[in-house]
Amino acid sequence: MRIYKLYIIILLIMLVAVTSVSYAFYLKENNYIVSLDRNDYLVDIKFTFNGIEADTLSPYYDLDKKAFKIDLFDIQAINYIENVGLSVDVNVPIASRMRFRINESYVLTRYYNNVDQTVLEEVIYMTEKDETQHSFSLLKKGTFTNYILHTDRYYYVNDILQTNQTHVFDLINSGISYPVRDNILYYETCYLYVSFDIELIQVNRFSQVWGVDPIIFN
Repeated sequence: MRIYKLYIIILLIMLVAVTSVSYAFYLKENNYIVSLDRNDYLVDIKFTFNGIEADTLSPYYDLDKKAFKIDLFDIQAINYIENVGLSVDVNVPIASRMRFRINESYVLTRYYNNVDQTVLEEVIYMTEKDETQHSFSLLKKGTFTNYILHTDRYYYVNDILQTNQTHVFDLINSGISYPVRDNILYYETCYLYVSFDIELIQVNRFSQVWGVDPIIFN
């Protein structure tokens, strides 16, 4: 499997005492190994269209927006929303907590068939759908759903991630199209731009570093 160099931000917080805090913050999507104070967090992030992995070199990755471009209206498109998948495999060097966030921007563009060929673009917002979809999203949940959606828009994984095992999180599996119009006056396109934040932290420090109530998992 190819290993791609991706932009990674790592924060390592050292305590005055002997104990150290391990904290890792990941941006982007694909495979890499992160070293933290002689320990390794191994994170394998697979973002796919029809099961084929996409990365920042993909034609469906927008370098300016730093996000993947998902087609919401053309069923024949490779990057059509029903073809989307996201899974994350994690190995931790110390008992850890994990949280993730799905960053979404829905853009509807209308092209008028007039002399000036007017183009209007607007950001649209989704309403809450049903429990099979992520919150305010057209993306469907994967098989892993043991998490809590906090007011900070992060999903907090309920499980404590233990060492010496691979933790597999199937987070997105397909999605729902958005209705666009095509008539004598104009036609529309609609795309979703999506990126992901994934954070891992030593289990006894999540409240302090993430700033959430320690009883969030109770």
